[in-house]
Amino acid sequence: SLREQGSQKLDNAIMSFQQIVAIVLNFLFAFLFPKSETWQMKKVTFQQARRLVLPSANFVFMLLCSLKALKSVHVATVVVARNMCTVFIAGGEAVVFGRTFAMEVWLSLMVTVVGSVVYALNDLHFDAEGYWYQALNSFFFCVGQLYEKWAMDKSTDQTPLGISTLKNALSLPVLGSLMVVFGEVSSVPALIDLPPATHLYILLSGFGCCALSIVYMTLYKISTATAVTVASNFNKVVAILVSSYLFAGTLGVTQMVGLLVCILGCMWYSFAAQRQPKQKEK
Repeated sequence: SLREQGSQKLDNAIMSFQQIVAIVLNFLFAFLFPKSETWQMKKVTFQQARRLVLPSANFVFMLLCSLKALKSVHVATVVVARNMCTVFIAGGEAVVFGRTFAMEVWLSLMVTVVGSVVYALNDLHFDAEGYWYQALNSFFFCVGQLYEKWAMDKSTDQTPLGISTLKNALSLPVLGSLMVVFGEVSSVPALIDLPPATHLYILLSGFGCCALSIVYMTLYKISTATAVTVASNFNKVVAILVSSYLFAGTLGVTQMVGLLVCILGCMWYSFAAQRQPKQKEK
């Protein structure tokens, strides 16, 4: 919608708006539902903020790379990249948290790698710049998953809602700096002139930002980083189908086979991981 209106220098401005909407909604729901465990928030401390400075900045760069990548790559490419992230995150959990995985788990992850390679070698929508930004997005994603899992384990003094709100707030200075660096400040007034439909899309994306933050922060409290990554991949299947219909994106037969192998590899992993006995992270 923004491309149709000729407004492309607004990535960081839009992300800033999303974070502000998420913060407002968090406080609003905390006020409306004070007895709900989901919307509880404890007093914010300097120690909590210090733990979340790096993941907040990492989150901003991840979203920025995602916005730039999605302008030139198919949604299916994002799914494949996310599935590859599962492999790296599993390795990271083994190194950082001392988790061990059964051979079946590693085999399932290798199947994911094979599917990803088949997809990439036959990508009809290959774009070097898009793949570069997607690679950067995947790097920031892996770092964020592992760091936030560590931060959530240490954050017994704050609720998922509190951490989500703090993370959104800490991302605003980073986004403001990026707006200056990328020359977006002069383009901000153009937001006012956008059609009402575009304003609605941006507002809805802010609601989505709020919901995703709460869900992810809660999941990190109760699950492993790898399990969260695998679970998030399944909703991408729907995204592929919808985007192919809305944006007329076509996939080659071999490309579809690679995508299917990738998804099946992640499904295999989820079942294999469930059969493993629970471990205490070191």
